[in-house]
Amino acid sequence: MSLELGSKEEPYRLKLSVVSLQPEGEPLEYLSSEEKETYFGFQYPRRRNSYLLGKLAAKTAVAEEGEDLSGIQIEHGILCQPLVAGRSRKVTITHCDSLGAAVGYDPRLLAGVDMELVDEKAAEAIRRITSREEEALLPELAASAALTLLWTAKEAMSKVIQTGFTVPTELFEIKACTFIGRAVISQFRNFPQFQAVSILRKEYVYTLVLPAKVISGSAEARLLQGLQELLPDGAG
Repeated sequence: MSLELGSKEEPYRLKLSVVSLQPEGEPLEYLSSEEKETYFGFQYPRRRNSYLLGKLAAKTAVAEEGEDLSGIQIEHGILCQPLVAGRSRKVTITHCDSLGAAVGYDPRLLAGVDMELVDEKAAEAIRRITSREEEALLPELAASAALTLLWTAKEAMSKVIQTGFTVPTELFEIKACTFIGRAVISQFRNFPQFQAVSILRKEYVYTLVLPAKVISGSAEARLLQGLQELLPDGAG
């Protein structure tokens, strides 16, 4: 799905992809010969699956219409940030369980994406790095869903600045959350120029972080509608 955000005078194009896991044994035409070698080198199916999801989602997000995906090379930078070889387009990637997602975006932009399953056990671990003020931001949600949403916003923001959680998690503190239908818009205490857009599903939360200036006004409505249409209702 392609979207243009920002103003008519200065548009920014994004291409969003969500892919389902391809069963093992199916042809892997979208992988290059080198990628196939890497894929078959993984011992465990879970690692193979995550590799497939990341590659397929990323390639789909940066491919032109009708382009052979096997010719697109997704590489990694010094902090494991994804790079598209030979292209100016940027990409951010995430996966959870049987779903993978990516956003290909204008090199003038900054963006980060994350998607996580809502899990009670994981939520308890997230609570240990969540402030009481943050926990109080989403009283409408079950605790596990609220904590997962906050985590995805922080994870996506860490991808924007390309550090991951190699920096203190307090840096990504959320200061406010606003509901818009089934979506939540979150604001960061230390990154006021960015906003996190989260879509809630029964089993998972998807969050995209973008500069606030490109998702103001009518662009916000277009983005929310696009995400609602793109994301399936379950991760299983």
